[in-house]
Amino acid sequence: MFGLRRFINESSQLAALLIALFAGSALLLGATAYWIADRAMRAELHDVIDADVGAVLNGYRSEGRAEAIEVVQQLSAVPGVSGRYLLQSPEGRKLAGNLAPMTARAGLFEVRSRAARESAPEPLRPGRLDIVLGEGRYLPDGSYLFVGENTKRLATTRDRILASFAWIIGATVLLAISGGALLSASFLRRIDAITRTCRAVVAGRFGDRIPVGGSQTQLDRLSATINEMLDRIATLMESLRQMSSDIAHDLRTPLTRLRQGLESVRGKDASGADYEAVIARAHQECDAILAVFSALLRISQIESGMRLSNFAPLNLPALLQRVIELYAPVIEDSQQTLRADLGEALEVRADDTLLMQLFSNLLENAIRHAGRGAVIRLECRRSGEEAWVSVIDSGPGIPASERERVFHRLYRLERSRNTPGYGLGLSLVAAIAKLHQSTIELSDARPGLCVTMRIPLSTAGAITSAPAPVEAAGAPAQPRSFDATAPDRGTAA
Repeated sequence: MFGLRRFINESSQLAALLIALFAGSALLLGATAYWIADRAMRAELHDVIDADVGAVLNGYRSEGRAEAIEVVQQLSAVPGVSGRYLLQSPEGRKLAGNLAPMTARAGLFEVRSRAARESAPEPLRPGRLDIVLGEGRYLPDGSYLFVGENTKRLATTRDRILASFAWIIGATVLLAISGGALLSASFLRRIDAITRTCRAVVAGRFGDRIPVGGSQTQLDRLSATINEMLDRIATLMESLRQMSSDIAHDLRTPLTRLRQGLESVRGKDASGADYEAVIARAHQECDAILAVFSALLRISQIESGMRLSNFAPLNLPALLQRVIELYAPVIEDSQQTLRADLGEALEVRADDTLLMQLFSNLLENAIRHAGRGAVIRLECRRSGEEAWVSVIDSGPGIPASERERVFHRLYRLERSRNTPGYGLGLSLVAAIAKLHQSTIELSDARPGLCVTMRIPLSTAGAITSAPAPVEAAGAPAQPRSFDATAPDRGTAA
């Protein structure tokens, strides 16, 4: 089966095409060389014939027919001569030369003939004929002169050229076939490796990967791309498994409370007020469960990239000021302090609503977990071609071993189990950051936690006008910073 497949695939078809191209090129080169060599040797024969014809004619002009006969006899008497000569009378009788009498005609032409026995350099075998290329001329007295050259050397050269190019074409085809077979075998091995890996993944072995060499060929790049896709699939599968487990774990409590509340009035002589209270609690529990699933669907929608059409240039510090204004009353109620340094005006290309949601989640997490009296800082600055936004609090922070896991869906630290929420806020933050090709980093603020988001700046460049300054109630305007302290300062304007 493998032997048949070796000749029925794209690689072997390419090899066949290369064989045809190489063979065609060799044939074209051979035909060109053959034509050039034939023309050159024929030109050489023409020169020799013209010289001999000129010698005979010069003799005739100087001393007449007798001298012409003498010249022809001298030319044809040279041992091993390849020239063919004939001088015959107007009546067709041979006067001199090494050819038998022929039908007279003028011009350049080929004849099949044998040299005369008396002047032949070697005995002639019966039936042996030479092809003679020659020129016929009529002399003034009516005599006929034919001077020619044996084309045996020309034919031998032709045969050698044809034989040489036959060997060249044969070797070319053989090398092309061998190279095509090797190429096909290598191609099939790589394809088989890709096929085996894909079948292994289909069978459930998500850890298998395609071997990748270091040659950076197209198959290597394809294999690397497929491996990246498999890594992504494995990550999504693990995320789905973790999310399913977390849903089963975190929704068990509200569902249990919902069931217990309903059981508390089932089969009992409860009053209308009791039923109203149970229904209200059940309604609250259902709203909480629906909120979890709504958040999960929102995260899935963001991760699918469906919101890319809403991207537009926006002023990042201005958006952060809106977040500050939104949470200033909450900070006041929590007796916390917010200090903001928004820096210069920066432009990013983003979804305004999603980015607002991201920074709101980060600030809300800081407010919720830092505790009363904490100091929260919001900073925005430029670093190269990126905008860095940091939310820093003075709370208990997050252990280094937990910082990667807090972005998982429905994951919550043990100390957060007693606070409202379902562990989806930072998952939503991670999904929005990934959609914006940004990175989120958690680090130790000593004390507290520092969350830094790095957002690529818009290619259009920075916004020329600075954002409007945020002003604390009862305090002068601060063009580059914001400080909301409760209860000393009121709600930000």
